[in-house]
Amino acid sequence: MLPCVDSDLNDLSAAVGGRPTWFAAGVTEREIGMVLGAHKQALRLSHRLLLILQPDVPEKVNEVLSQAASRNITTAQWDDGQFPDDTTQLLISSDAAERGLFFRLASVSFLGGTLIQGRSGGCDPLEAAALGSAILYGPRLRQFMPSYSRLAAAGAARIVNDVDALGTAVSRLIAPDQAATMAHAGWDVISQGAELTDRIIDLIQDALDRELSRT
Repeated sequence: MLPCVDSDLNDLSAAVGGRPTWFAAGVTEREIGMVLGAHKQALRLSHRLLLILQPDVPEKVNEVLSQAASRNITTAQWDDGQFPDDTTQLLISSDAAERGLFFRLASVSFLGGTLIQGRSGGCDPLEAAALGSAILYGPRLRQFMPSYSRLAAAGAARIVNDVDALGTAVSRLIAPDQAATMAHAGWDVISQGAELTDRIIDLIQDALDRELSRT
């Protein structure tokens, strides 16, 4: 599992309170406007909704700020030590090392580089699933396709093809029962993989023990 600082999780959880929250990780430059457009769409149905957005490269934070301002989206910057208040609609982070924190906090996560590919290799969906976040992703997968396929087949991940589909999916999945169902399916996939790994290790150890007994 991706790590996080426990005090950051406690403090940010307290600041967010009971607000529905989704996380957009590794968002490419051309996806920034799409994600913000989907957020504006989802805000119409859930005015307290909070988006945490992390671009795929830190240098794109100013672009996120600029596009958010043009859409009248109120922002806070996690990198500057800011916490969201009741009026904050967008929390921006540039550090990919913080993904463990945000996957834990957000009930729904969109994994970037999948609607429009960027320079990074994208996000491993198993990292989000392991931390209990329902997963949304686009059709342009370059890496981790087997993992996305496993999670989608189990009902833990859902594909979205455009801005409207992303906004609609976020609106639906922030309902606690919907997100919990997908999160539980993700846990099943992760636990099955762990059980298989343990079984392979046991078989290898048994084979080594047999070889040692013959010498």
